Order: sequence, then structure tokens, then C-alpha cells
Amino acid sequence: MRLKPLPFVVCLLQAALLLAVSLRASPAEACSQPPVPRTYYTLAESIPGDGASNVPLDGVLLFTSRGWELEGIFEDAHTGVHDVLTVTVTDLDTGELVPGQLRSWWRTPSGEVWRPYAPLLPNRSYSFAAVLQQSDSRPEQAQGPTELHGTFSTGEQLSPPLEFLGELDVELESFEQDKYHCDPGMCSCDNKVGREVATRARIRVPGVQGGSPIGSYDFDIWVTDNTPYRFDVPAQEQRREHKVMNSWGAQSAGEPVETLFVFHGGYDFSYKPCFAWRAVDPAGRTLEGAPICPKEKVHPRGFAFGCSVTPGAEGTAFLVLLGALLTVWRVRRRPMA
Repeated sequence: MRLKPLPFVVCLLQAALLLAVSLRASPAEACSQPPVPRTYYTLAESIPGDGASNVPLDGVLLFTSRGWELEGIFEDAHTGVHDVLTVTVTDLDTGELVPGQLRSWWRTPSGEVWRPYAPLLPNRSYSFAAVLQQSDSRPEQAQGPTELHGTFSTGEQLSPPLEFLGELDVELESFEQDKYHCDPGMCSCDNKVGREVATRARIRVPGVQGGSPIGSYDFDIWVTDNTPYRFDVPAQEQRREHKVMNSWGAQSAGEPVETLFVFHGGYDFSYKPCFAWRAVDPAGRTLEGAPICPKEKVHPRGFAFGCSVTPGAEGTAFLVLLGALLTVWRVRRRPMA
């Protein structure tokens, strides 16, 4: 007795239908950004401070601040201190303004950094004025000035160049963490469904010296698949080359620092990770290190038999289809009477 093809086709169509129904995306939850309280800012200090001497010719000024929420006043997009701060530096010998630029610095101490476009003159005196220009009335709880004024004098040298005191060290390791099932389109994911084994990298950045003497250094680390990230190529162009592009960071006062990077889920393929890295000082100067590409591969979470199978709608649909195919296969192999 031969197996008729019609039941086989019907079974496959039913399994495909179940798969399509199971994979149907749930309605998207509205994820629009709610209004945020408006912030009133005051200044805390300047680094270097008023009266500083022997400032490097390419040195920078860092201004720290404090924020105070304005009760009952909201805005659609957050206004940062960078948006309301103006810094002017004046050559006291000529009275001319020194061209420069402001950039935000998020490491410790965090603040807004003023840097001259060209090196300052040696053995020269300068004044600075940092002014916050805000239209809102000052709240009662706000403490600190909205203007800082001071003077400083330069030395004869530029800042020393950035220099690494070692190499990047990366070790991959497995660990166990909470597992969550996230419905498509949801703004949050707090549905804990158990535990799972994941991969993380234990990264040790080397010591660094030179550059701007203010506070700390920022280590900018990029993790990609198979080949290293290139800092001189726009990210949008690198997306043609990489399927995985994750950024990570670490802060150092100059000494070696260890940090942990957890490989994100969401990828259905295995890949060899590569770590590109560089150090950045408050002035924006950078120094790149040699990329590291460990021999080990990172596999998808739930990786088994070459497929990524996870609980939830997608995993259920996969198992339904697999079960249907196995049923047909058993029927096909059933001995004929």
C-alpha cells in the first residue's frame, strides 16, 4: 500500500499555518518618550581653577555643574547644560578672544570642556568667563552661581602625547543569568521565564598616561563579528561589513581597569568576536590600540543542533512544525500491512 501524497501535503500546510499564527507579531505597545522635567543649571567649579599657572599650551578648561528640576515644567526633549553654556577665553595682553570649542565629557569629573582650536601662546595670561544663559526663573532650592570668571597662565610645553602602558586583555567565559521572554513591540521586558547560559568577556584595559591632566580617561571599546571595528570609517558604512556592532566603555584614572561585557542575545548565528579599542582624554585626543580577536566563538543563546530554539511563540511554532514533520516521517516509515 502506497502512502497517498494528499495527507502529506495537508499536514505540511497545517504545520505552516500553525507556524504563521504563532509567529504573528503582537500589537505594538506605544513607546513614545514622555515629557521630561526641565532642568535649571548652576556652575560648580572650573578645572584648572582661577589663578592656575603653567597650563599646557593645548590645555583645556573643564566646567562642572549641578542640575535642579523645575517643578511643574516639562519639555519633550531634555535640555542639557551643553545647550545653555557659553565660554569665552580672552588674551589679556591683546584683549582678543581665543577661538575654541565646547564638548561634553561624561567621565569623572563630568562637565563641559573648552579647548582652543590652536595652541595658546607660551608664558601668557588669559581670562575666562563661563555663563549659563537660561530663560527660566531660578528655583529656590538652586545653589551655586550661573557665571564663573577667572584667569590662568600658560607654560612653555604642549600636553604630553597619550601612551599605553600595556595591551588589552580579553577572556571569554560562560555564566548563568536570568532569562526573559519579550513580546514583540513591548517597551519593557520583565517576564522572567528561568535561567540560561550566556557568554561574557572579561576585559582588562591597560594603564595610560599623557594627554589632558584633568581627571580620567575614557576607554571606547567596540565589539564586532569576525573583523575589527574601524574608528576611521563611518558606522553606517561598517554595517555592510558587520552583522554585530556593540559598543562598551570603561573609565580609568590612568591605572589598568577590568570590566565585563555581556554578549547580547538576538543573533541566530555563531561568530568570532573582535574587540577594537582606544583611549580618549577630556580634550578629545585619542589613541588606538591593536585589536583583539579571540579564537573562541560566541553562539546564540539556546543554541542546540545548529538551531537557536527558545521558549515562547517562536520556539513553540518551531516545535509544532518539527513535530508535524516527524509525524509524517513516522507514517512514511510505517510497515505496510
